[in-house]
Amino acid sequence: MKKLNELFKVESDIKIESIHSDSRYVRKDSIFFCIEGLVTDGHKYVDDAIFQGAKCIVHSKPLRRYYQGIVYIQVSDVLDELNRVADLFYDHPSYKMTGIGVTGTSGKTVVARVVARLLGRYLKMGYVGNNGIEYGPTMMQMTGTTPDPICLHRNFYNMVKENVKGFTLEVSSHGLALKRVDSVNFSIAVFTNAYEEHMDFHGTVDNLMTSYVKLFRLLKEGGYAILNADEVRFNHYLTTNYKDMADHAKILTYGIHHKADIMAREIEYYIDHSAFNIYIKNHYYHVEVPIIAPFNISNTLAILTTLYALEMTPDEIVNAINYIQPVEGRMEVVPVKQPFHIIVDYCQHAHNFEEVFKFVHSVKGNGHLIAVFGAPGRKDIHKRSKIGALANKYCDYVILTEQDERDDDIEGICSQIQEQIVDPISVIITDRRYAIQQAIDAACPGDVILILGKGHEQFMTSLVGNTPYPGDKFIAQEYAKKLYNEQLEDDM
Repeated sequence: MKKLNELFKVESDIKIESIHSDSRYVRKDSIFFCIEGLVTDGHKYVDDAIFQGAKCIVHSKPLRRYYQGIVYIQVSDVLDELNRVADLFYDHPSYKMTGIGVTGTSGKTVVARVVARLLGRYLKMGYVGNNGIEYGPTMMQMTGTTPDPICLHRNFYNMVKENVKGFTLEVSSHGLALKRVDSVNFSIAVFTNAYEEHMDFHGTVDNLMTSYVKLFRLLKEGGYAILNADEVRFNHYLTTNYKDMADHAKILTYGIHHKADIMAREIEYYIDHSAFNIYIKNHYYHVEVPIIAPFNISNTLAILTTLYALEMTPDEIVNAINYIQPVEGRMEVVPVKQPFHIIVDYCQHAHNFEEVFKFVHSVKGNGHLIAVFGAPGRKDIHKRSKIGALANKYCDYVILTEQDERDDDIEGICSQIQEQIVDPISVIITDRRYAIQQAIDAACPGDVILILGKGHEQFMTSLVGNTPYPGDKFIAQEYAKKLYNEQLEDDM
């Protein structure tokens, strides 16, 4: 709880119990911030907020009416004020922990999740990202990647109360552009990769790159900037547009194809693990990890470089590799007693599909590649033909199904994808559970089933919200076990 004059330069000393940017959650004695979002404008909901109990309205545009007893504060940028006030209201919580921000098009979840788990062996850690919010006994699901400033700082505040010493935060390009992390204190900033995605939001590649650069500008003095040496284009953009970074931050690099502080060489890929030589400064080790696909080797190097920035020795880092486990829904091999493999992956972008298809195609041997996937409704429409063409190139069988329909035509979406699939056999099964079951029924020894698009998620998104969904892994595991047990009974 704070007094209003502690948060703003005003005379009023009314007590503020909470802060909000969504009128539906406003409570008694609160501040309501009128945020102009991508879909709606908070200025339209001022009356609702006051009815719910707001005592102060922070706005940037003139309002339709003003009420007695309400404090109105007009500012030029409500988001800037929201960041400042959220940080102040919760007593600057991110400054009381070691903050690790991870940005890039792909790999954020793997890097942030695994770093939090590895460090969690030594001290209390928090995690915020696509897979939810976790610290102490708290576990919450999320529907996005980077929460708004109020949610962030409220959870940071609770982390501090739980004696959490550090946190990893997935920082999306959207989150950076929308100023969701402007008041967060970062000790380490990690960059994974940059692909030309999210153009429907950013408009240009330059805008996308500018968003990523922003995370490094938010680094505290003397913090670590961890860069992917193989991302030559981004590194050039970063050094061109942030020429003083080397004076502000310590730079560490990782890479597979280019010289870096931490490198992977002589990589061997298998369907359920990877083996490679790792070079940490002047030290050399041979390691094996239950992580698959080339892009995950790069993610693993980002993880190890983060540990190095936290002053772990090379021997300690290599020992930590023994504790690395796949992240839920990220190239996760589903453990079943069948003579074929099932892999679940989140796979959101066209380049993700290409990387996953290409990897499995290279390691499957004589087996077939069976893919189960769809595309979200009312989103990334251009992606549908791209992933269809990729499936045509790499897959042997394709089952197209639902994925977050958002009141769109599921069969129509699948048909748009199917238009590009000429060579492999392809069918449309709109019920996702049944589609997964059909893939398992069709699989032969040595085949690989890829279930793509939902990953760890246990919900389906529509225009009115989320509905429960058991999850791809659960459905696959449950049905494969049932099938296996039936086969055992038949053999007896």
